[in-house]
Amino acid sequence: MTVFELPTSGYALQVMHLIGDVKGKVAIMVDDMIDTAGTITSAAALLKQEGAEAVYACCTHAVFSPPAIERLSGGIFEEVIVTNSILLPEDKCFPQLTVLSMANLVAETIWHVHRDGSVSSIFQ
Repeated sequence: MTVFELPTSGYALQVMHLIGDVKGKVAIMVDDMIDTAGTITSAAALLKQEGAEAVYACCTHAVFSPPAIERLSGGIFEEVIVTNSILLPEDKCFPQLTVLSMANLVAETIWHVHRDGSVSSIFQ
């Protein structure tokens, strides 16, 4: 488990502690958004330094502001998995990137709302 702390100014998170043994294990990092990829790359470097066999990054919103592409494609991640909640132009794609479609989830949510159904039931 990686513990993060939000500083008093700015949006960047700082990796404070790594709790637990990651040596020889596969680490899967999940975040809501990757902007410049500074935090997730720093955390991945810590995981690798502590012996993680492989590191995967996953997020919902791939903002990918510079220098995110260089950081994410630099070899620390086996794969970076994102959704298409934000359209990624061709110049923001790289070999380790996998983009998953949100179309079915959005369509089902609209269907449930239109019929006054439960949106939370989609996630059960």
